[in-house]
Amino acid sequence: MPTPIPNNVIAAREQVETSDFFALCYLMLCQLAYTDETDGREAAQRIIELLPTLPVPQGQVTGQWSLAWGPAVSGNNSNLMYAAEFSDKVSGLPVFTAVAIRGTDTQAEPSGVIKQVIEDLDAEHQVVFPQNNTAGAKIANGTKIGLDTLTGFRDNSGKSVAEYLTAFQANNPEAPVVVTGHSLGGCQTTVVALDLASKLPVGAKIVPNSFAAPTAGNSAFIQLYEETFAYRPRWFNDIDLVPMAFAGLGGIKRLWNQCQTPAPGILRLLIDVFEFLLAIHHTNYHQQSPVDSRVLAGGCQLGATSAISQNLLDKAVGDIQTLLQDALRKQEEEVRKVPLIGGLVAHGLEFAINDDSFKNIDAWVKELLFQHLIPTGYWNAVKTFQGVAFIPNPFVQAAAAAAGRNGQ
Repeated sequence: MPTPIPNNVIAAREQVETSDFFALCYLMLCQLAYTDETDGREAAQRIIELLPTLPVPQGQVTGQWSLAWGPAVSGNNSNLMYAAEFSDKVSGLPVFTAVAIRGTDTQAEPSGVIKQVIEDLDAEHQVVFPQNNTAGAKIANGTKIGLDTLTGFRDNSGKSVAEYLTAFQANNPEAPVVVTGHSLGGCQTTVVALDLASKLPVGAKIVPNSFAAPTAGNSAFIQLYEETFAYRPRWFNDIDLVPMAFAGLGGIKRLWNQCQTPAPGILRLLIDVFEFLLAIHHTNYHQQSPVDSRVLAGGCQLGATSAISQNLLDKAVGDIQTLLQDALRKQEEEVRKVPLIGGLVAHGLEFAINDDSFKNIDAWVKELLFQHLIPTGYWNAVKTFQGVAFIPNPFVQAAAAAAGRNGQ
């Protein structure tokens, strides 16, 4: 006879499925994926060590964290995923399990913020997903490549995350499965959740929570996603660049004017060309419905302290400048493959780069990183969001120590 589930565990599980109570916990798990290590094996070891020590909210249960699967990391450290269970200390029953996904480590390599948007996603080209769907759902080609990497991960026992979750559901059929990630990991959250929905037992309670996520796919993909998951919060800072890709490109050109930090000319040109290529390829991107939005009011950096050392900031400026130049060259090659009536100039496309192309780039990069990183653009805003349970930020001291080391 099955062991009765205590009422407090039932109530806590309902909070996962219907409220934002645990949102700061999910963001904490995302931040844990961003260890300050550049070596994948060391990053995985840090997660193993730190996860059991992370704080828990005061709620229905007295909880504890435990590693349930992974961490699994790609050879170049560009993808990482693990699963953590939040359990009731008294009964030992899991309230939920959470699959946390990281893309590019934007704190160890800050230029990854731009790299993942203009290169890793390969958004000009879309592929069908889920396979053989009849709705016309498509996602960015780079997103599908990332998904293939994640679904190919195996833990030390040889299990995929879907195999772990299938066993978890068999033992805990009423426990929710949370899927969460920040930035590129947030984008992957949407596609991993749909992939798991096709693999887990019918009735599995999957609850995706994305943070700062660029758009994964077209309108048909979003419709399928929203039809599949009843509760699917999308958290974003309203002046963060990354969530505007690729369903709000026009807004990027005007972003941070209010912060006296206008976009450099090369970025505005890149967006113009990218919009042109999307139109030529008949490619579109759509973001989730407003009802899913958890809009976090962003504020200009001004004199606020960055979580990134000055050395890393300076390196990021140089790296991003190179990334933008390389991206423009690639886009020019793409455009020249397209038959153009009247030539490039007739379409308002000129690819000349001059000194003004990079005007203000130092300040713009600093604003970009400030708005997008968890310790600056997200933690405090999510913490004060109505309905979110408070937990202390366990990474403040570690971030300060890392900044000190990197600033030497």
